[in-house]
Amino acid sequence: MTTLDWIFASMSVLAILTGLFFVLFLFLTLGTRRKLKSISTKRPKNKKKRKKIYFMRKRLLAKKKNQRNTMLLFLLCSVLFAGAGAYAVYYQSTNLTTEDSDSIVQGYYLLQDFDSELEKAGKGSESQTKTDGNLRYLSNAMSSFGSKKASTVNTEEGQLTLNRYYNSMKELGTNATNNYTRFYNNPALVEEYRKDIKKVQQYEKKVIELYKVNESALKNKK
Repeated sequence: MTTLDWIFASMSVLAILTGLFFVLFLFLTLGTRRKLKSISTKRPKNKKKRKKIYFMRKRLLAKKKNQRNTMLLFLLCSVLFAGAGAYAVYYQSTNLTTEDSDSIVQGYYLLQDFDSELEKAGKGSESQTKTDGNLRYLSNAMSSFGSKKASTVNTEEGQLTLNRYYNSMKELGTNATNNYTRFYNNPALVEEYRKDIKKVQQYEKKVIELYKVNESALKNKK
């Protein structure tokens, strides 16, 4: 379980417990009110009995006040705990999980590195052995995105956006894995794949915008 899962579970338990105590003190308050109503109807002629009823009524009024305040306190706590639990669920559904966040960061740099290596391959600026090795590694890394699935705690829109991005990364990586030895001194093929990179980056952009990822921080980190 994630930290937010624990928070939600804890808040739910606390909301239920405080809700039960609210109900308990509600019945206690009603019981005290009935007692007050009962003794308020009594009008004994005996002075001693009147005095006894007076102090009894005074104690019951104080008891009723304390019970009512405690009841309201438990009600407030129950609402606050329920609200905190609901917010935890909302926050989790509208923010990237650690796993998805790591995947986005990894994919962001993989696309940049792959584009850079393609440019070198098209120009033949480095040895073919080194270039092919780098392209093979990057292609395999991208194709591994096929095993990634958006966390189900995300909203339906979030899951759809993330899974489209993961699938586009997988397809680009799979295709590149089959052709990594053909890029060297082949600017036409390189240009074709760089266009594919831009298509994947469009899916990436949608994820970044939906989850408000700080792209400037990613660029600076690079």
